[in-house]
Amino acid sequence: MLGHDQRYGSRGFAQRIGASADPVIAAVAGLTALAAVLRFVGIGHQGFWFDEANTVLLVHLSPEKMLGLIPQSESTPPLYYCLVWIWARMFGYGEAGLRSLSALAGVLTVPLVYGAGAKLISRRAGLIAAALTACNPFLIWYSQEARSYELLVALSALALLAFAYALSDPEPRTLAAWAIASALCLATHYYAVLAIAPQAIWLLAAHRRRRAVGVAIAAVGACGLALLPLAISQNQTGHTSWIDHIALLPRLRQIFPQFLIGTGTPAQGVLEPLAAALVLLALVLLVVRAAPGERRRSLGLGALALGALVINLVLVALGIDDLITRNVIVIWLPAALMVAGGLAADRRPGGPAADRRPGGLADGRRPGGRGAVVGLVAAVALCGIGIFAAIGVASDRHLQRPDWRAVERVLGSRPSTAGGRVILIQHYRDLLPLSLYLPGLKFLAARGARVSEVDVVSISAPRVRLCWWGAACNLTSSTMQSSYSLPGFHVVWRRRALQFTIMRLSSPRPVLVSKRAVAGALTTTTLRHDALLEQVGR
Repeated sequence: MLGHDQRYGSRGFAQRIGASADPVIAAVAGLTALAAVLRFVGIGHQGFWFDEANTVLLVHLSPEKMLGLIPQSESTPPLYYCLVWIWARMFGYGEAGLRSLSALAGVLTVPLVYGAGAKLISRRAGLIAAALTACNPFLIWYSQEARSYELLVALSALALLAFAYALSDPEPRTLAAWAIASALCLATHYYAVLAIAPQAIWLLAAHRRRRAVGVAIAAVGACGLALLPLAISQNQTGHTSWIDHIALLPRLRQIFPQFLIGTGTPAQGVLEPLAAALVLLALVLLVVRAAPGERRRSLGLGALALGALVINLVLVALGIDDLITRNVIVIWLPAALMVAGGLAADRRPGGPAADRRPGGLADGRRPGGRGAVVGLVAAVALCGIGIFAAIGVASDRHLQRPDWRAVERVLGSRPSTAGGRVILIQHYRDLLPLSLYLPGLKFLAARGARVSEVDVVSISAPRVRLCWWGAACNLTSSTMQSSYSLPGFHVVWRRRALQFTIMRLSSPRPVLVSKRAVAGALTTTTLRHDALLEQVGR
Protein backbone atom coordinates (compact mmCIF):
# COMPACT_ATOMS: atom_id res chain seq x y z
CA MET A 1 0.00 0.00 0.00
CA LEU A 2 1.07 3.55 -0.54
CA GLY A 3 2.33 5.44 2.46
CA HIS A 4 0.44 8.39 3.88
CA ASP A 5 2.79 10.94 2.34
CA GLN A 6 2.62 9.21 -1.04
CA ARG A 7 -1.18 8.95 -1.09
CA TYR A 8 -1.65 12.59 -0.14
CA GLY A 9 1.55 13.94 -1.65
CA SER A 10 -0.04 16.10 -4.35
CA ARG A 11 -2.54 17.62 -1.95
CA GLY A 12 0.16 18.21 0.64
CA PHE A 13 2.34 19.91 -1.98
CA ALA A 14 -0.54 22.17 -3.01
CA GLN A 15 -1.16 23.06 0.62
CA ARG A 16 2.49 23.91 1.13
CA ILE A 17 2.45 26.10 -2.00
CA GLY A 18 -0.70 27.85 -0.79
CA ALA A 19 0.78 28.42 2.64
CA SER A 20 3.95 29.88 1.19
CA ALA A 21 2.15 32.16 -1.31
CA ASP A 22 2.35 35.82 -0.39
CA PRO A 23 -1.16 37.34 -0.24
CA VAL A 24 0.27 40.85 -0.61
CA ILE A 25 1.94 39.99 -3.91
CA ALA A 26 -1.29 38.36 -5.06
CA ALA A 27 -3.13 41.56 -4.12
CA VAL A 28 -0.64 43.67 -6.10
CA ALA A 29 -1.19 41.39 -9.11
CA GLY A 30 -4.93 41.86 -8.72
CA LEU A 31 -4.59 45.64 -8.51
CA THR A 32 -2.38 45.61 -11.60
CA ALA A 33 -5.09 43.67 -13.44
CA LEU A 34 -7.70 46.18 -12.24
CA ALA A 35 -5.51 49.03 -13.49
CA ALA A 36 -5.32 47.32 -16.90
CA VAL A 37 -9.11 47.04 -17.09
CA LEU A 38 -9.63 50.69 -16.12
CA ARG A 39 -7.08 51.87 -18.67
CA PHE A 40 -7.54 49.58 -21.67
CA VAL A 41 -11.33 49.20 -21.73
CA GLY A 42 -12.70 51.93 -23.98
CA ILE A 43 -9.25 53.26 -24.84
CA GLY A 44 -10.36 54.10 -28.39
CA HIS A 45 -13.78 55.42 -27.33
CA GLN A 46 -12.71 59.06 -27.67
CA GLY A 47 -11.21 60.65 -30.77
CA PHE A 48 -7.84 62.39 -30.83
CA TRP A 49 -7.89 65.92 -29.48
CA PHE A 50 -5.57 68.72 -30.61
CA ASP A 51 -2.44 67.81 -28.59
CA GLU A 52 -2.72 64.14 -29.49
CA ALA A 53 -3.14 65.08 -33.14
CA ASN A 54 0.33 66.62 -33.05
CA THR A 55 1.69 63.30 -31.80
CA VAL A 56 -0.05 61.54 -34.70
CA LEU A 57 1.53 63.87 -37.24
CA LEU A 58 5.00 63.38 -35.79
CA VAL A 59 4.95 59.58 -35.66
CA HIS A 60 3.97 59.37 -39.33
CA LEU A 61 7.27 61.02 -40.29
CA SER A 62 10.69 59.48 -40.72
CA PRO A 63 12.86 59.52 -37.56
CA GLU A 64 15.05 62.29 -38.98
CA LYS A 65 12.10 64.55 -39.84
CA MET A 66 10.38 63.83 -36.55
CA LEU A 67 13.42 64.69 -34.45
CA GLY A 68 13.97 67.78 -36.58
CA LEU A 69 10.41 69.02 -36.01
CA ILE A 70 10.19 68.36 -32.26
CA PRO A 71 12.07 71.60 -31.36
CA GLN A 72 9.54 73.64 -33.37
CA SER A 73 6.31 71.73 -32.72
CA GLU A 74 6.61 70.39 -29.16
CA SER A 75 7.61 71.61 -25.70
CA THR A 76 8.94 68.34 -24.24
CA PRO A 77 12.08 66.21 -24.81
CA PRO A 78 12.13 63.49 -27.50
CA LEU A 79 12.11 60.17 -25.58
CA TYR A 80 8.34 59.65 -25.64
CA TYR A 81 8.12 60.42 -29.36
CA CYS A 82 10.91 57.97 -30.15
CA LEU A 83 9.15 55.23 -28.20
CA VAL A 84 5.70 55.94 -29.65
CA TRP A 85 7.21 56.08 -33.17
CA ILE A 86 8.27 52.45 -32.73
CA TRP A 87 5.05 51.56 -30.92
CA ALA A 88 2.83 52.89 -33.72
CA ARG A 89 4.54 50.63 -36.25
CA MET A 90 3.71 47.62 -34.12
CA PHE A 91 0.23 48.49 -32.86
CA GLY A 92 -1.12 51.00 -35.35
CA TYR A 93 -1.73 54.74 -35.66
CA GLY A 94 -5.32 54.73 -34.43
CA GLU A 95 -6.59 55.94 -31.10
CA ALA A 96 -6.28 52.59 -29.34
CA GLY A 97 -2.91 51.77 -30.88
CA LEU A 98 -1.15 55.01 -30.00
CA ARG A 99 -2.74 55.39 -26.58
CA SER A 100 -1.89 51.84 -25.56
CA LEU A 101 1.71 52.88 -24.82
CA SER A 102 0.45 55.29 -22.18
CA ALA A 103 -2.00 52.68 -20.89
CA LEU A 104 0.78 50.13 -20.48
CA ALA A 105 2.89 52.72 -18.63
CA GLY A 106 -0.07 53.38 -16.33
CA VAL A 107 -0.47 49.68 -15.58
CA LEU A 108 3.23 49.18 -14.85
CA THR A 109 3.16 52.13 -12.45
CA VAL A 110 1.05 50.10 -10.00
CA PRO A 111 3.69 47.47 -9.01
CA LEU A 112 6.41 50.13 -9.09
CA VAL A 113 4.51 52.25 -6.59
CA TYR A 114 3.96 49.20 -4.41
CA GLY A 115 7.69 48.49 -4.43
CA ALA A 116 8.57 52.07 -3.52
CA GLY A 117 5.97 52.20 -0.73
CA ALA A 118 7.00 48.82 0.70
CA LYS A 119 10.65 49.82 0.75
CA LEU A 120 10.19 53.33 2.12
CA ILE A 121 7.28 52.80 4.55
CA SER A 122 5.74 49.31 4.84
CA ARG A 123 4.19 46.63 2.73
CA ARG A 124 0.71 47.66 3.86
CA ALA A 125 1.42 51.24 2.79
CA GLY A 126 2.81 50.03 -0.52
CA LEU A 127 -0.32 47.98 -1.14
CA ILE A 128 -2.62 50.91 -0.35
CA ALA A 129 -0.55 53.23 -2.55
CA ALA A 130 -0.79 50.68 -5.39
CA ALA A 131 -4.59 50.61 -4.98
CA LEU A 132 -4.79 54.42 -5.06
CA THR A 133 -2.62 54.43 -8.19
CA ALA A 134 -4.75 51.83 -9.95
CA CYS A 135 -8.00 53.70 -9.27
CA ASN A 136 -6.97 57.35 -9.54
CA PRO A 137 -9.05 59.07 -12.25
CA PHE A 138 -6.37 61.66 -13.03
CA LEU A 139 -3.84 58.92 -13.81
CA ILE A 140 -6.46 56.94 -15.73
CA TRP A 141 -7.18 59.99 -17.91
CA TYR A 142 -3.53 60.39 -18.91
CA SER A 143 -3.16 56.64 -19.35
CA GLN A 144 -5.63 57.06 -22.21
CA GLU A 145 -3.86 59.93 -23.93
CA ALA A 146 -1.21 59.75 -26.64
CA ARG A 147 1.10 62.16 -24.86
CA SER A 148 4.12 61.81 -22.58
CA TYR A 149 2.52 62.36 -19.16
CA GLU A 150 1.80 58.77 -18.14
CA LEU A 151 5.20 57.58 -19.34
CA LEU A 152 6.63 60.31 -17.10
CA VAL A 153 4.59 58.94 -14.17
CA ALA A 154 5.86 55.39 -14.76
CA LEU A 155 9.49 56.46 -15.05
CA SER A 156 9.22 58.71 -11.99
CA ALA A 157 7.80 55.70 -10.08
CA LEU A 158 10.79 53.69 -11.27
CA ALA A 159 13.13 56.48 -10.14
CA LEU A 160 11.37 56.63 -6.75
CA LEU A 161 11.79 52.86 -6.34
CA ALA A 162 15.47 53.10 -7.23
CA PHE A 163 15.79 56.06 -4.86
CA ALA A 164 14.31 53.95 -2.03
CA TYR A 165 17.01 51.31 -2.50
CA ALA A 166 19.79 53.86 -2.97
CA LEU A 167 18.73 55.65 0.20
CA SER A 168 19.08 52.51 2.33
CA ASP A 169 22.01 51.01 0.40
CA PRO A 170 23.99 53.70 -1.46
CA GLU A 171 26.12 51.28 -3.43
CA PRO A 172 27.19 51.95 -7.04
CA ARG A 173 24.58 49.57 -8.49
CA THR A 174 21.61 51.15 -6.67
CA LEU A 175 22.83 54.66 -7.39
CA ALA A 176 23.37 53.77 -11.05
CA ALA A 177 19.79 52.49 -11.25
CA TRP A 178 18.52 55.74 -9.76
CA ALA A 179 20.65 57.84 -12.10
CA ILE A 180 19.47 55.95 -15.20
CA ALA A 181 15.81 56.15 -14.19
CA SER A 182 16.19 59.85 -13.42
CA ALA A 183 17.84 60.54 -16.76
CA LEU A 184 15.00 58.75 -18.55
CA CYS A 185 12.51 60.90 -16.64
CA LEU A 186 14.25 64.07 -17.72
CA ALA A 187 14.36 62.85 -21.33
CA THR A 188 10.57 62.41 -21.18
CA HIS A 189 9.52 65.73 -19.64
CA TYR A 190 11.44 68.71 -18.31
CA TYR A 191 9.20 68.90 -15.25
CA ALA A 192 10.66 65.59 -14.11
CA VAL A 193 13.10 67.88 -12.32
CA LEU A 194 10.36 68.41 -9.72
CA ALA A 195 10.68 64.74 -8.75
CA ILE A 196 14.41 64.23 -9.26
CA ALA A 197 15.84 67.34 -7.58
CA PRO A 198 14.27 66.70 -4.12
CA GLN A 199 15.42 63.07 -4.26
CA ALA A 200 18.95 64.19 -5.07
CA ILE A 201 18.92 66.61 -2.13
CA TRP A 202 17.71 63.86 0.21
CA LEU A 203 20.37 61.44 -1.01
CA LEU A 204 23.06 64.06 -0.60
CA ALA A 205 21.89 64.97 2.89
CA ALA A 206 21.71 61.34 4.01
CA HIS A 207 25.01 60.21 2.44
CA ARG A 208 27.04 63.34 1.96
CA ARG A 209 30.29 61.49 2.65
CA ARG A 210 29.71 58.86 -0.05
CA ARG A 211 31.56 59.76 -3.22
CA ALA A 212 29.32 57.52 -5.32
CA VAL A 213 26.30 59.63 -4.36
CA GLY A 214 27.94 62.77 -5.69
CA VAL A 215 28.92 60.99 -8.90
CA ALA A 216 25.33 59.76 -9.48
CA ILE A 217 23.85 63.21 -8.87
CA ALA A 218 26.46 64.80 -11.15
CA ALA A 219 25.59 62.30 -13.90
CA VAL A 220 21.92 63.18 -13.67
CA GLY A 221 22.78 66.87 -13.66
CA ALA A 222 24.87 66.39 -16.81
CA CYS A 223 21.88 64.78 -18.54
CA GLY A 224 19.74 67.73 -17.55
CA LEU A 225 22.32 70.21 -18.85
CA ALA A 226 22.50 68.33 -22.15
CA LEU A 227 18.77 68.90 -22.60
CA LEU A 228 18.97 72.60 -21.73
CA PRO A 229 19.64 73.92 -25.29
CA LEU A 230 16.60 72.01 -26.59
CA ALA A 231 14.47 73.31 -23.71
CA ILE A 232 15.52 76.91 -24.45
CA SER A 233 14.79 76.46 -28.15
CA GLN A 234 11.35 75.04 -27.47
CA ASN A 235 10.54 77.75 -24.94
CA GLN A 236 11.21 80.38 -27.59
CA THR A 237 8.45 78.96 -29.80
CA GLY A 238 5.85 80.17 -27.32
CA HIS A 239 3.80 76.96 -27.44
CA THR A 240 3.14 77.14 -23.69
CA SER A 241 2.80 80.91 -23.42
CA TRP A 242 -0.97 80.57 -23.02
CA ILE A 243 -0.41 79.17 -19.52
CA ASP A 244 1.13 82.25 -17.92
CA HIS A 245 -1.70 84.38 -19.31
CA ILE A 246 -3.97 82.65 -16.79
CA ALA A 247 -3.84 83.86 -13.18
CA LEU A 248 -1.57 81.67 -11.06
CA LEU A 249 -3.89 81.22 -8.08
CA PRO A 250 -6.71 79.46 -10.01
CA ARG A 251 -4.16 77.08 -11.50
CA LEU A 252 -2.77 76.30 -8.06
CA ARG A 253 -6.27 75.73 -6.74
CA GLN A 254 -6.89 73.11 -9.41
CA ILE A 255 -4.02 70.82 -8.43
CA PHE A 256 -5.37 69.25 -5.25
CA PRO A 257 -8.93 68.49 -6.45
CA GLN A 258 -7.69 67.19 -9.81
CA PHE A 259 -5.20 64.93 -8.07
CA LEU A 260 -8.13 63.61 -6.01
CA ILE A 261 -10.96 63.08 -8.51
CA GLY A 262 -9.57 63.95 -11.93
CA THR A 263 -10.29 66.82 -14.28
CA GLY A 264 -14.04 66.37 -14.28
CA THR A 265 -16.61 64.05 -12.78
CA PRO A 266 -20.33 63.82 -12.15
CA ALA A 267 -21.32 64.75 -8.59
CA GLN A 268 -18.09 66.70 -8.20
CA GLY A 269 -19.63 68.86 -5.48
CA VAL A 270 -20.10 65.75 -3.33
CA LEU A 271 -17.09 63.64 -4.27
CA GLU A 272 -14.45 66.35 -3.98
CA PRO A 273 -15.09 67.26 -0.31
CA LEU A 274 -15.56 63.59 0.55
CA ALA A 275 -12.23 62.64 -1.00
CA ALA A 276 -10.55 65.62 0.68
CA ALA A 277 -11.97 64.54 4.05
CA LEU A 278 -10.56 61.03 3.55
CA VAL A 279 -7.12 62.45 2.79
CA LEU A 280 -7.34 64.61 5.91
CA LEU A 281 -8.26 61.49 7.90
CA ALA A 282 -5.19 59.76 6.49
CA LEU A 283 -2.96 62.61 7.69
CA VAL A 284 -4.54 62.46 11.15
CA LEU A 285 -3.93 58.70 11.31
CA LEU A 286 -0.35 59.31 10.21
CA VAL A 287 0.27 61.70 13.09
CA VAL A 288 -1.71 59.83 15.75
CA ARG A 289 -1.31 56.13 15.00
CA ALA A 290 1.73 55.57 12.78
CA ALA A 291 4.89 54.00 14.19
CA PRO A 292 7.61 56.65 14.58
CA GLY A 293 9.80 55.31 11.78
CA GLU A 294 6.93 54.99 9.34
CA ARG A 295 5.61 58.42 10.28
CA ARG A 296 9.04 59.92 9.67
CA ARG A 297 9.44 58.26 6.28
CA SER A 298 5.88 59.10 5.21
CA LEU A 299 6.38 62.74 6.12
CA GLY A 300 9.67 62.60 4.22
CA LEU A 301 7.72 61.62 1.11
CA GLY A 302 5.37 64.50 1.80
CA ALA A 303 8.44 66.72 1.94
CA LEU A 304 9.42 65.45 -1.53
CA ALA A 305 6.02 66.55 -2.84
CA LEU A 306 6.20 69.90 -1.07
CA GLY A 307 9.75 70.45 -2.26
CA ALA A 308 8.64 69.78 -5.84
CA LEU A 309 5.92 72.41 -5.54
CA VAL A 310 8.39 74.91 -4.06
CA ILE A 311 10.78 74.32 -6.98
CA ASN A 312 7.92 74.97 -9.39
CA LEU A 313 7.03 78.22 -7.64
CA VAL A 314 10.68 79.28 -7.82
CA LEU A 315 10.60 78.62 -11.56
CA VAL A 316 7.46 80.75 -11.81
CA ALA A 317 9.24 83.56 -9.95
CA LEU A 318 12.11 83.26 -12.43
CA GLY A 319 9.71 83.68 -15.34
CA ILE A 320 9.24 80.01 -16.31
CA ASP A 321 5.54 79.58 -15.71
CA ASP A 322 4.06 76.36 -17.14
CA LEU A 323 2.28 75.43 -13.92
CA ILE A 324 -0.82 73.37 -14.61
CA THR A 325 -1.73 70.06 -13.01
CA ARG A 326 -0.53 67.80 -15.81
CA ASN A 327 2.94 69.38 -15.74
CA VAL A 328 3.28 68.71 -12.01
CA ILE A 329 1.89 65.18 -12.26
CA VAL A 330 5.10 63.78 -10.71
CA ILE A 331 4.05 65.34 -7.39
CA TRP A 332 1.16 62.88 -7.19
CA LEU A 333 3.33 59.83 -6.40
CA PRO A 334 5.11 60.98 -3.21
CA ALA A 335 1.93 62.71 -2.03
CA ALA A 336 -0.07 59.50 -2.54
CA LEU A 337 2.56 57.49 -0.68
CA MET A 338 2.34 59.87 2.26
CA VAL A 339 -1.44 59.43 2.31
CA ALA A 340 -0.99 55.65 2.06
CA GLY A 341 1.38 55.81 5.03
CA GLY A 342 -1.43 57.35 7.08
CA LEU A 343 -4.05 54.87 5.89
CA ALA A 344 -1.68 52.01 6.73
CA ALA A 345 -0.98 53.29 10.25
CA ASP A 346 -1.82 50.75 12.97
CA ARG A 347 0.39 51.33 16.01
CA ARG A 348 -1.50 50.92 19.26
CA PRO A 349 -0.30 53.17 22.09
CA GLY A 350 2.10 51.25 24.27
CA GLY A 351 2.20 48.37 21.81
CA PRO A 352 5.09 45.94 21.56
CA ALA A 353 8.36 46.74 19.91
CA ALA A 354 7.34 44.54 16.99
CA ASP A 355 4.79 47.21 16.09
CA ARG A 356 7.62 49.55 15.27
CA ARG A 357 9.47 47.21 12.89
CA PRO A 358 9.64 48.43 9.28
CA GLY A 359 7.33 46.16 7.32
CA GLY A 360 5.57 44.93 10.43
CA LEU A 361 2.36 46.63 9.35
CA ALA A 362 1.75 44.13 6.58
CA ASP A 363 3.74 41.06 7.40
CA GLY A 364 0.67 39.21 8.66
CA ARG A 365 2.19 38.37 12.04
CA ARG A 366 0.00 40.59 14.17
CA PRO A 367 -3.69 41.46 14.06
CA GLY A 368 -4.82 44.86 12.84
CA GLY A 369 -6.23 47.32 15.35
CA ARG A 370 -8.97 49.87 14.93
CA GLY A 371 -6.57 52.16 13.08
CA ALA A 372 -6.02 49.48 10.45
CA VAL A 373 -9.78 49.04 9.94
CA VAL A 374 -10.40 52.78 9.66
CA GLY A 375 -7.50 53.19 7.24
CA LEU A 376 -8.63 50.25 5.13
CA VAL A 377 -12.19 51.57 4.90
CA ALA A 378 -10.90 55.03 3.92
CA ALA A 379 -8.60 53.52 1.27
CA VAL A 380 -11.47 51.48 -0.20
CA ALA A 381 -13.65 54.61 -0.22
CA LEU A 382 -10.97 56.63 -2.04
CA CYS A 383 -10.60 53.86 -4.62
CA GLY A 384 -14.36 53.67 -5.02
CA ILE A 385 -14.56 57.42 -5.61
CA GLY A 386 -11.81 57.15 -8.20
CA ILE A 387 -13.51 54.33 -10.10
CA PHE A 388 -16.87 56.14 -9.99
CA ALA A 389 -15.26 59.33 -11.32
CA ALA A 390 -13.44 57.47 -14.12
CA ILE A 391 -16.61 55.67 -15.21
CA GLY A 392 -18.57 58.93 -14.96
CA VAL A 393 -16.16 60.66 -17.33
CA ALA A 394 -16.29 57.73 -19.75
CA SER A 395 -20.10 57.97 -19.75
CA ASP A 396 -20.45 61.72 -20.35
CA ARG A 397 -19.45 63.09 -23.76
CA HIS A 398 -19.04 66.60 -22.37
CA LEU A 399 -16.35 65.31 -19.99
CA GLN A 400 -14.52 63.39 -22.72
CA ARG A 401 -12.26 64.56 -25.49
CA PRO A 402 -14.22 66.06 -28.41
CA ASP A 403 -14.70 63.30 -30.98
CA TRP A 404 -14.11 64.84 -34.40
CA ARG A 405 -14.64 61.41 -35.93
CA ALA A 406 -18.36 62.11 -35.59
CA VAL A 407 -17.97 65.12 -37.90
CA GLU A 408 -16.12 62.98 -40.45
CA ARG A 409 -18.83 60.31 -40.33
CA VAL A 410 -21.53 62.88 -41.11
CA LEU A 411 -19.57 64.75 -43.77
CA GLY A 412 -17.94 61.73 -45.38
CA SER A 413 -14.19 61.45 -45.74
CA ARG A 414 -14.34 62.96 -49.25
CA PRO A 415 -16.49 65.68 -50.84
CA SER A 416 -19.68 64.32 -52.37
CA THR A 417 -18.97 66.14 -55.61
CA ALA A 418 -15.88 66.53 -57.76
CA GLY A 419 -15.96 70.28 -57.21
CA GLY A 420 -14.67 70.08 -53.65
CA ARG A 421 -16.07 71.73 -50.56
CA VAL A 422 -15.50 74.45 -47.98
CA ILE A 423 -15.96 73.70 -44.28
CA LEU A 424 -16.67 76.49 -41.80
CA ILE A 425 -16.01 75.54 -38.16
CA GLN A 426 -17.49 78.22 -35.93
CA HIS A 427 -15.41 79.42 -32.97
CA TYR A 428 -12.52 77.10 -33.79
CA ARG A 429 -9.27 78.20 -35.42
CA ASP A 430 -7.24 75.05 -36.08
CA LEU A 431 -6.89 72.47 -38.81
CA LEU A 432 -6.24 69.69 -36.30
CA PRO A 433 -7.57 67.24 -35.36
CA LEU A 434 -10.23 67.20 -38.11
CA SER A 435 -7.53 67.06 -40.78
CA LEU A 436 -6.51 63.63 -39.43
CA TYR A 437 -9.91 62.28 -40.44
CA LEU A 438 -10.49 64.30 -43.63
CA PRO A 439 -7.59 63.79 -46.07
CA GLY A 440 -6.66 66.78 -48.19
CA LEU A 441 -8.01 69.36 -45.74
CA LYS A 442 -6.29 72.75 -45.76
CA PHE A 443 -7.01 76.37 -44.89
CA LEU A 444 -8.95 78.25 -47.53
CA ALA A 445 -6.71 80.46 -49.61
CA ALA A 446 -7.28 84.21 -49.67
CA ARG A 447 -8.57 84.05 -53.23
CA GLY A 448 -11.19 81.47 -52.24
CA ALA A 449 -12.16 78.33 -54.12
CA ARG A 450 -14.81 77.21 -56.58
CA VAL A 451 -16.87 74.56 -54.79
CA SER A 452 -20.35 73.10 -54.96
CA GLU A 453 -20.62 72.21 -51.25
CA VAL A 454 -20.33 74.26 -48.05
CA ASP A 455 -20.54 72.55 -44.65
CA VAL A 456 -20.97 74.54 -41.43
CA VAL A 457 -19.96 73.01 -38.10
CA SER A 458 -21.01 74.44 -34.74
CA ILE A 459 -19.96 73.16 -31.32
CA SER A 460 -21.91 72.64 -28.11
CA ALA A 461 -19.59 72.62 -25.10
CA PRO A 462 -20.10 72.96 -21.34
CA ARG A 463 -18.94 76.11 -19.63
CA VAL A 464 -16.00 75.21 -17.39
CA ARG A 465 -13.67 77.89 -16.12
CA LEU A 466 -10.03 77.19 -16.90
CA CYS A 467 -10.41 73.97 -18.90
CA TRP A 468 -7.18 72.94 -20.67
CA TRP A 469 -7.06 69.12 -20.50
CA GLY A 470 -8.56 68.12 -23.84
CA ALA A 471 -12.15 67.56 -22.78
CA ALA A 472 -15.01 69.07 -24.76
CA CYS A 473 -15.08 71.90 -22.22
CA ASN A 474 -11.97 73.43 -23.76
CA LEU A 475 -13.95 74.23 -26.91
CA THR A 476 -15.99 77.39 -27.38
CA SER A 477 -19.69 76.94 -27.98
CA SER A 478 -21.24 78.53 -31.03
CA THR A 479 -24.78 78.92 -32.35
CA MET A 480 -25.61 77.79 -35.85
CA GLN A 481 -27.78 80.10 -37.92
CA SER A 482 -31.00 78.85 -39.44
CA SER A 483 -29.49 79.55 -42.87
CA TYR A 484 -26.46 81.18 -44.50
CA SER A 485 -26.88 83.65 -47.34
CA LEU A 486 -24.31 82.33 -49.79
CA PRO A 487 -25.34 83.12 -53.38
CA GLY A 488 -26.08 79.96 -55.33
CA PHE A 489 -26.28 77.69 -52.25
CA HIS A 490 -29.27 76.21 -50.47
CA VAL A 491 -29.61 74.17 -47.28
CA VAL A 492 -29.73 70.42 -47.92
CA TRP A 493 -29.81 69.05 -44.38
CA ARG A 494 -28.89 69.75 -40.78
CA ARG A 495 -27.70 66.97 -38.44
CA ARG A 496 -26.51 66.50 -34.89
CA ALA A 497 -23.42 64.40 -34.05
CA LEU A 498 -22.29 64.23 -30.40
CA GLN A 499 -21.04 67.72 -29.47
CA PHE A 500 -21.40 69.00 -33.04
CA THR A 501 -24.15 70.26 -35.32
CA ILE A 502 -23.49 70.12 -39.06
CA MET A 503 -25.39 71.91 -41.82
CA ARG A 504 -24.79 71.20 -45.52
CA LEU A 505 -25.34 73.78 -48.22
CA SER A 506 -25.17 72.72 -51.85
CA SER A 507 -25.03 74.32 -55.28
CA PRO A 508 -25.90 72.65 -58.59
CA ARG A 509 -22.66 73.98 -60.05
CA PRO A 510 -19.30 75.14 -58.62
CA VAL A 511 -19.41 78.66 -57.16
CA LEU A 512 -16.51 80.83 -56.00
CA VAL A 513 -16.57 80.91 -52.20
CA SER A 514 -14.25 83.47 -50.57
CA LYS A 515 -13.64 84.63 -47.04
CA ARG A 516 -15.50 87.83 -47.84
CA ALA A 517 -18.55 85.91 -49.07
CA VAL A 518 -18.61 83.72 -45.97
CA ALA A 519 -18.14 86.73 -43.68
CA GLY A 520 -21.11 88.38 -45.34
CA ALA A 521 -23.23 85.31 -44.61
CA LEU A 522 -22.45 85.35 -40.88
CA THR A 523 -24.59 87.31 -38.46
CA THR A 524 -23.30 86.22 -35.03
CA THR A 525 -19.62 85.38 -35.59
CA THR A 526 -16.60 86.76 -37.37
CA LEU A 527 -13.99 84.85 -39.31
CA ARG A 528 -11.31 85.95 -36.86
CA HIS A 529 -12.64 83.28 -34.51
CA ASP A 530 -13.56 80.66 -37.11
CA ALA A 531 -11.70 78.11 -39.21
CA LEU A 532 -12.47 78.26 -42.92
CA LEU A 533 -11.16 75.09 -44.54
CA GLU A 534 -11.06 73.65 -48.03
CA GLN A 535 -11.12 70.01 -49.08
CA VAL A 536 -10.45 69.25 -52.73
CA GLY A 537 -12.72 66.94 -54.68
CA ARG A 538 -12.19 63.30 -55.45
